[in-house]
Parts: sequence; C-alpha cells; structure tokens
Amino acid sequence: MADTVEDHFQRIPYRPAVDGKVEIHSGLSRHYPTLHGNLVTPERGSSRTVVLMAHPASNFLSHFLVRAFAEAGIPIMAMNTRYAANEAALLMERAAEDLGAGVRWMRETHGYERVVLLGFSGGGPLMSFYQSQAENPTITRTPSGDAVALDALSPADGLMLVGAHPGRARVLRNWIDPAVVDENDPYRTDPALDLYAPDRALPLSSDWVAEYRDAQLRRIRRIDAWAQEQLARSEGRAGADRAFVVHRTVADPRFIDVSLDPSDREPGSLYGDPEAANWSAGGLARFVTARSWLSTWSEDHSNASAPSDLTTVKAPTVVMALRGDQAAFVSESREMHAASADPHAELIEMPQLTHYLVDQPGGVADIIDRLRSWLVRRELAG
Repeated sequence: MADTVEDHFQRIPYRPAVDGKVEIHSGLSRHYPTLHGNLVTPERGSSRTVVLMAHPASNFLSHFLVRAFAEAGIPIMAMNTRYAANEAALLMERAAEDLGAGVRWMRETHGYERVVLLGFSGGGPLMSFYQSQAENPTITRTPSGDAVALDALSPADGLMLVGAHPGRARVLRNWIDPAVVDENDPYRTDPALDLYAPDRALPLSSDWVAEYRDAQLRRIRRIDAWAQEQLARSEGRAGADRAFVVHRTVADPRFIDVSLDPSDREPGSLYGDPEAANWSAGGLARFVTARSWLSTWSEDHSNASAPSDLTTVKAPTVVMALRGDQAAFVSESREMHAASADPHAELIEMPQLTHYLVDQPGGVADIIDRLRSWLVRRELAG
C-alpha cells in the first residue's frame, strides 16, 4: 500500500450543447465551460492505467473510494459533470458527453494508456451508458429531441460497477408512490395503495405487490404524458422547459419487506425511515424539468438503462454487489452481470456491506483489494 497520495485539482474543458441550448443557470458555466476533477495519485511509482469515477449529478471529488485507490497504488480521477449543482436539469446524454471529456483528458493531457471506468451507485448506469455508446453509438438526440454527439466518445478499457443500481428510471419506477392520484396535491391518495398504512401487514401479499407495481408504472406514464405535453406547448421557444415537483418518491415495498428481494440488508431505505423520506423535500427525483424527466426518470423514454446498455459492452466488466445495500439491490447486480456482453464478466458479492459503508471500517479496504485483483486478472493494472 502506498503511504502518501497527492491530490491534483483538474479544470477540464468540455463542449457545450451542439444545438446551442443551455440548461445551466450559471453564466460562468455557459461562457467558460469547465468540468472539475480531482486526480489522486500515489506519491511514488508510475502507472499506465487510471481509474475514472463520476456520477451524473453528485459531487464525487472526495468520494471515500478515491483516496483508497490511490493509497493502493492506483491513480484515480473523480470528476463532476455539468449537472453537479443542477440535478433538476440533468440530461443523461450530455452527462455522457462530459464523461467523454474526462476520458480524453486522462489520455491526451496526462498520457495514461488505459482508462478504467468506476461507477458507484448512480454512476454505474452512467458508465454503462457511456461505454455502450462509445463502443456502438446509436443515439443522436435526447428523448426530448436535443442533439448530442455520442459518436465522438472514446471507449474506455474496462468497467467496474460497485453498489450500482440499474438506472435512474428503473429506480424511480420501483420507488415512486402509486397512492398519489393528483400530482398537484400529494395528500390526495388511494388508501388501498398506501404502503405505509398503519394496518399494512407483513409479509406483503404477492397479489397486492403486483397491483402496486402496475400502479407505479401508471403514475410514471401519467407524468410522461404531462411532460411531453409541456414540451409540445413550448415548441418554437428556444431553450424552453418546464420545471416541476414530483412528490412522494420513496415507497419501494422492498424497504419494509426484505423477503421481497432477499439479501443481507435491514428494513429501511438509503435515507433512513422510508416513510419520513417519502414526505421529505429532498427525496428521489423531487425537483426536475420536463426534458430531464424524459432523459433521466422515464421508464419508457430514458436511454440510460444498465441492463440494456451492458448487452453491447464488450470491455472487461466487473459488477460488485454490496449485499447490505438498501438502494442498489443484489438481484439488480446479478441482472447486470448476466446482461454483460463481456464473456468473462465477473460478479462479486460483498457480504453485509451497506451502500455508504457507514460503521464498516474494513469495507473500503475489502472493496479495493477485490477490484485490484480483478484489474490484475484482466491485465488492466500497472
């Protein structure tokens, strides 16, 4: 293990939208388009391989895995997309373009020969989407019709998915509260679909869960139709979009009934008490725009779905499931592994580890050891 590491702040230029539209409020971001990264390297030694970590909208510059990789002798850069402080406007296609700027930066500016993508949590589907389009570009526009240039992406040399979920659209499809019957009034509900009703018996009835899942998709599709209507009404107005609130989005039955998707996790959600989180101001997909909704949260319209994207990814791939995770479920990791086009894709399941490894001091070292061994086996290390 390296005893000293060094942080190097990075200013990475990126290309604004090819159609001239800007979805960022900051004038600095518009006039001086720059992405920010943190390249952390061992003080001694050299490597031809660098790990690149990112999330569509979260700031990962100080993620707990970053220094751990560098301390293990593996250079790593964590970078932010243009949406790090503007999640409501996130377009997955443009986040992939930003990631492409990071891949080029590592190769052209720092001279690394191999770039291995690391997708943690929501970074997993971004990395899978990026690599799929880099290997086999098929998408030229976002679901709302905005032009993108994904054919310019450079494929990475490997893909590591750790505690990754299959995609924002899939997560919301499983988490959204179907009891809501009026998007403008979260208190108007169908009591029969209230997951948190005081008399809701456990384990949940399979018939009730099936009805609940169907109702969740119906709610998603109602919002889809509304978002498309808003965009149609704004047609001809350059850059027009519609911001809105999506209430009650932390209501996956798996949060209260762990028998539905068995693993090592405890009842509850990533945010703690799921019923309280369901009513909070900061829940999943709470603030969003019509364009972002279709690109990011819509089951029927989003292009970023790891189980689909991985079917065309031939780069060396490893999927690591954290078996105590309350947000990214083991069954989904197994699904992603099974979907991979890499004939030697590996699935690693880490017992008991939770999403953020809180109060699990040995978890980070265990993850790094397993991933470093995988890099060696796939001839990506060094």
